[in-house]
Amino acid sequence: MTPSRLVVGMTGSEGLEYGVRLLEVLQALPVESHLVIDSVASAALGSDVAGVYELADQVYGQGNQAARISSGSFLTRGMVVVPCSTSSLGAIVIGLADNLVYRAADVTLKDGRPLVLGLACRSLSAIDEENVARAAGVPGLTVRQLDVRVDEAVASVLDQLELFSDSRPA
Repeated sequence: MTPSRLVVGMTGSEGLEYGVRLLEVLQALPVESHLVIDSVASAALGSDVAGVYELADQVYGQGNQAARISSGSFLTRGMVVVPCSTSSLGAIVIGLADNLVYRAADVTLKDGRPLVLGLACRSLSAIDEENVARAAGVPGLTVRQLDVRVDEAVASVLDQLELFSDSRPA
């Protein structure tokens, strides 16, 4: 049985409330959360970043390529990148692994575990649309537009990973 661990990435500056809420909900579930926040999200959170770190069971720096979550031998239920910037979407879809978020995503897909990317941006460029289409052809990779209420989006992501039993965020 796969351990109840989930890797959570947060990239970009839009939609950070989705990632924060996801971490809050995970605290109430029997799931160990492993968090990595990119520099853009960290800067956007400002002084609130310390509070976000406290919501996770384990926190890693984006430059720490030797972190446990960068190895396929570290078993997880999968990974969620919420929010996921369009630049992160592009990097993940082409297999770029030059920071810990991208490396953990690459390992997640390589090992056949589910990876959910939650896009919070309201409009996509033609290149972004191509990356979404490209992602649709990658087994285990799901891209979701975060255009619903925060709790609905979080519930949908956790359902995708089969982490909810009968509970839903309040």
